[in-house]
Amino acid sequence: MTLKTRKIAGLVLLGATSLTGLLAAPVVAAPVNQSEIDALKAQIKALERKMNSVQAVQENKIEEIKSKQDAVEIKYSNGRPTIRTGDGNFELAIRSRVHFDTGAYFQDDDKLPAIAPGKDLGSGANFRRARVGLEGKFMRDWGYQFEVNFGGSGGESSGTINYAWLSYSGIKPLTFYIGALKPSMTLDDTTSSNEIPFIERAAAINMATSFGGGDSRTAVGVRGNIDNFYSSLYYTGGTIGQGGADEQSALVGRVAYRFELDKDANLHIGASGTNVFEFNQPSGGTAGPVFTLHDRPELRIDGTRLADTGSLAVEDAQVYGPELGFNWKNFYAQGEYYRYDIDRRGASEANFDAWYIQGTYILTGETRPYDMKSASFGGPKPSGPLGFGGSIGAWELAARYSAANLDDNESSATCLGTVSGGSATLNPAATSNCIRGGDQDIITLGVNWYPNRNVRFMLNYLIADVERRAYSNNSVANGGPNAQIGQDYNAIALRTQFNW
Repeated sequence: MTLKTRKIAGLVLLGATSLTGLLAAPVVAAPVNQSEIDALKAQIKALERKMNSVQAVQENKIEEIKSKQDAVEIKYSNGRPTIRTGDGNFELAIRSRVHFDTGAYFQDDDKLPAIAPGKDLGSGANFRRARVGLEGKFMRDWGYQFEVNFGGSGGESSGTINYAWLSYSGIKPLTFYIGALKPSMTLDDTTSSNEIPFIERAAAINMATSFGGGDSRTAVGVRGNIDNFYSSLYYTGGTIGQGGADEQSALVGRVAYRFELDKDANLHIGASGTNVFEFNQPSGGTAGPVFTLHDRPELRIDGTRLADTGSLAVEDAQVYGPELGFNWKNFYAQGEYYRYDIDRRGASEANFDAWYIQGTYILTGETRPYDMKSASFGGPKPSGPLGFGGSIGAWELAARYSAANLDDNESSATCLGTVSGGSATLNPAATSNCIRGGDQDIITLGVNWYPNRNVRFMLNYLIADVERRAYSNNSVANGGPNAQIGQDYNAIALRTQFNW
């Protein structure tokens, strides 16, 4: 019933009540009191004014709600252009990140291996990441992101889908995802590449996420947190652009808990794991799925992988390990360990492991904050941008030690390859019970400068030691049996980064 209808009904009811009273009165009535009639009229007028006032207020509120729905706000949160409706139900933000790397390798020519995998590492420059995309929400509980990457490792690409996902957060505290995304796997990989303290993540992380995580992974999953507890679970397939006769399938899980020691300190403990049920089989392949465990030595100016298991005939695999992190004011440290178990066809199970420990100290006093929604540490936000109020931005010192062992039964007499035309096959046959992938140790020292929230310069110096032996029937021309095909070298790299 509308206000106008209720007003008319009230007047009718009042009139009916008065008429009933008159009809019920004796035939010989007392004289009408004019003052009572006037008072009754005044009451009716007051009631009418009150009802009109209520109707006006409600109509104004309805118009205000409609105007908010139709209004468009444009803001720049951390420099990111964002368009949203006044009621907050719809939002669209333009995202971009550019990571431009330049670097040089310093190698001792007298100690370079005679054969592959990498005699001479190429210095130079490349756009490690060049991404642009959209992110936002609609109808309050639905979210989305679409992002394309034109960068690459050791060279740029013509453009690949990095993210293309849809989310729903209407069932608190959970958020559901589907599409091409990056499942939460490991503490360091969950941290944005805009905020990691080094130019590249440790080899332990890159190899762990290669099983069923990483960017551009097709997946469906859920994550959420209650107070200080976080958990996530994803069912993943292959990566975008990965061709194959049979699609890979894996389960990726992560749990974490944050201890708030005081207002300036957080202690993070957690664990990540991936179980691969089936590996991707290359198109046209008849021998079955293969998988290679390897990584570039924590700098991707040159794409050579010095530690490399070679192609392994696989059935299924698991990777798992603990994660630990801590921050106190302007000091931060974290470390992770991962074990890689690979079940092979026609050969024994292969086992490898890798780990790292890293820390930073921010000279200008900012902190690396802890984000409970992702259970990870973020990057520092300068207390003042360069050039404003005499600020010099934020300055950070960083150090990391990482180790990866990709040898399995490396001393076995069965560690044989084949020689053809004077060159040796460095990877074992699928039936071999021995793998010489190499033992890699890297020390990285870094200085990071944040002039403002959108720009960062990173200078890294790497000391790398890769021990790797050829298989025992390596030709004399290529160094003889058990020749050293790894190498020691130093490298320096500068990253220029801007993002919004």
